[in-house]
Amino acid sequence: MNLLNQLKAKFMAFMQGRYGPDPMYKGLFGLAMALLILNLFVRSSLLYFLAMAAIAYSLFRFFSKNRAKRAAENQRYLAFRDKAKKKLLLTKNRLKFFRTHRYRTCPSCKTPLRLKKQVGQMRVTCPVCKNEFDVNIRL
Repeated sequence: MNLLNQLKAKFMAFMQGRYGPDPMYKGLFGLAMALLILNLFVRSSLLYFLAMAAIAYSLFRFFSKNRAKRAAENQRYLAFRDKAKKKLLLTKNRLKFFRTHRYRTCPSCKTPLRLKKQVGQMRVTCPVCKNEFDVNIRL
């Protein structure tokens, strides 16, 4: 068995029972790299400290043996990330379809609805909760 295989076996034995990489680990590490790159241009000790703290926490999560707690943290992170992605996509679509559509939210379930741009008052039915309400589109 050569040296590389021995090191690999020792590392695998060390990682036994540890949490390892997950999307939150990758997100924290990506955030740290972005802060370090930004710090190259801005030269702020606060940015450097935040980047190092993100790296330290991501490594702590990587080597942690408390798998249940790390999994719960990851679920909260994924919920936050998915909500942020959804808002970003909605904003992108609002800008993309600005000339042809208007977006309004249902007053009862808060679902965003995409409506054709027809100036004036119209009656709209929400496809999720079936609530009917009036919408006034001015521009």
